[in-house]
Amino acid sequence: MSATGDLIKQLGNLSYFGILGVSIIANVIVPFPEEIVLLGLGYLAGTGRVHLLILMPIVISGLLLSDVVMFTLSKKGNRLVKKFYEKIFSKKLEPRREWLETHIDKVIFFSRFLVQLRFLGPFLAGQMHITLKRFLKYEIAALLIYVPLYLWVGFYFRNRIEFIASGIGAVKNIILIAVGIGILISLSKLIRRKALNIK
Repeated sequence: MSATGDLIKQLGNLSYFGILGVSIIANVIVPFPEEIVLLGLGYLAGTGRVHLLILMPIVISGLLLSDVVMFTLSKKGNRLVKKFYEKIFSKKLEPRREWLETHIDKVIFFSRFLVQLRFLGPFLAGQMHITLKRFLKYEIAALLIYVPLYLWVGFYFRNRIEFIASGIGAVKNIILIAVGIGILISLSKLIRRKALNIK
């Protein structure tokens, strides 16, 4: 049995309360990307082992709780989070802090859809010290699209779930390449504008 098949089998043994627990830790501890967990849960709904309409609010609640914890730790300046920020992000992000503060709503919303980078939304929102109400507004909006989309794909394509799950890695690479190209285009435009201003 493949790793994906084994994961689906284990998810199938969980109660709804267990599914809530998996949703809370899926982005942090589970050794599978969160997308594969959601596809697996959608697959189980497609086979009738769990009910899709009960599953959606449970998964959304679990992911939301996980992100609120990350947001709170980041906002309160937890020592571990502070070290993480200083080592990995401070040099890259401090020069762009003004841009981030202006566009933090977009960062919260769109980071939810980035494979293995979704922690950036809650983390940076906490660093920017925005209100919990503002964070929840964009986080919930993103989750209301993200969760049903992945659960529906797992539900609808349940016969081809392993193929889709194995393609997650390829999608991640495509996203990273697209983001890289977008950054290069933005930088070239910025350099061109500054060059024209100097002349």
